Amino acid sequence: MKKAFLYGGMIASVLWTGNDVSAETIDKDAQKVVNKIDTLPKGSISNPAYRGKVEQMVTDFIGKKHKDTKVNRIASFQMPNGKAEITASTPDGNTLVVTEADLGQIQILSIADLENIKVLGNVSFKEIHSEAEVTSVTVTPDGKYALAAFRTGDNLYYANKGQVAVVDLAAQRVVKTYEVGVGPDSVALTADGRTLIICNEDEENDPNDENEVNMKKTKRPGSISMITFPDGDVMRGEHIELPIHMSNISNGAIYKHDPQPEYVAISAKGDKAAVTLQENNAVAIVNIVEKRIENIFGLGITTHKADLKKGGTVSFQDEMTARLEPDGVTWDPSGRFLITANEGDLGKNEFKDGVKSGGRNISVWSQAGSLVYDSMNLIDEKVAAVGLYPDSRSENRGSEVENVATGMIKGNPILAVAAERANAVLFFDITIPMFPVYIGLAPSAGAAPEGIHKVNSRDVFVSADEADGVLSFYRISK
Repeated sequence: MKKAFLYGGMIASVLWTGNDVSAETIDKDAQKVVNKIDTLPKGSISNPAYRGKVEQMVTDFIGKKHKDTKVNRIASFQMPNGKAEITASTPDGNTLVVTEADLGQIQILSIADLENIKVLGNVSFKEIHSEAEVTSVTVTPDGKYALAAFRTGDNLYYANKGQVAVVDLAAQRVVKTYEVGVGPDSVALTADGRTLIICNEDEENDPNDENEVNMKKTKRPGSISMITFPDGDVMRGEHIELPIHMSNISNGAIYKHDPQPEYVAISAKGDKAAVTLQENNAVAIVNIVEKRIENIFGLGITTHKADLKKGGTVSFQDEMTARLEPDGVTWDPSGRFLITANEGDLGKNEFKDGVKSGGRNISVWSQAGSLVYDSMNLIDEKVAAVGLYPDSRSENRGSEVENVATGMIKGNPILAVAAERANAVLFFDITIPMFPVYIGLAPSAGAAPEGIHKVNSRDVFVSADEADGVLSFYRISK
């Protein structure tokens, strides 16, 4: 049965089997679209013969909503040390926490007035470990604490455990630390503040070979950590580590001995987490309530047109087949679908089989691993249309889709996509998640947007532009 679930009176998600459409309440315009879809033959959404027709109906409907929508970069801020990678905001949206990677610290900013952003202070973890490298951060629901993950000098030769620091934002000091797995790379906290999920990537990079990772020689599989906080008390956390077993995973999973979890996002309900296993071209679904890995699925390949030749002329006429190898991941607001940013990351580990590393696209998936949307070359085409396509990268991942984030803007579920090499952030309406509708883009103020975040309680997204440590702020308005 195909159903329409609602967000703000609009269709929020549509399942792709059956032929009946039903909803408890729906506005008149949305009902017209539902009625049209309902007249198509059974299973038409998953049938290629009809999918284009359904997609056009949705695009026309959503497009009409956004005919006067504008996407603008409204502010920017140069970080004092030229470093920025991942950001997180307090619940009121007035304070932003920014990681400064190899400097081993976080900066705390006041962003209440985007025209007058102020540095409130910083907290260093170098006193805890001299090789501290901060990789990710989140903020507790009460806004009192930041939870920051940092590596402690792990590499091919040293399996140093990472840590998560609890930072009192008002006092600007570390009040608690937790030891986690080797090489923590991403963290996410449930909305109730009771469970923190950590991706322990354990890259095994070789400092004697320009920090390259030889996936054929890695021996330490990464893991997923969970820290549970009873009643949300971050001072009383309990840590467990979930091993990742991939021996039975197919559909493009390639280095099964070493999962290397990359990035984590938690569903709005807080019951599931999606973890990208980037080098393995796979995603793991964690059942948070039961504290177990519920499912792992390979992502296979994508085939579409691309520009594979650098040389000054941008033309998407080459046929490209690629493994997706996602970096960032997020959920649609209904918690039924996950969305991956298919960057690619094999580097020297890429196979010589004609299949590229990185899909140059975004994909939408069911929790069971069914592909329900592939943007194909849309992102490259959209940035090319405004003169931002990086032709010098045509042979190597094009615009390079790095990260994704979702948030509600004026009742509309919006997806933001950071295209790292194009220095741009693209925005989509995901009212119907299996048919994201592009609504516009804005160039980042700095180079290489890495982290993308919807600022809490504000109709604003922010990107951390890693190459030169700039923060870019974006607004969608009419």
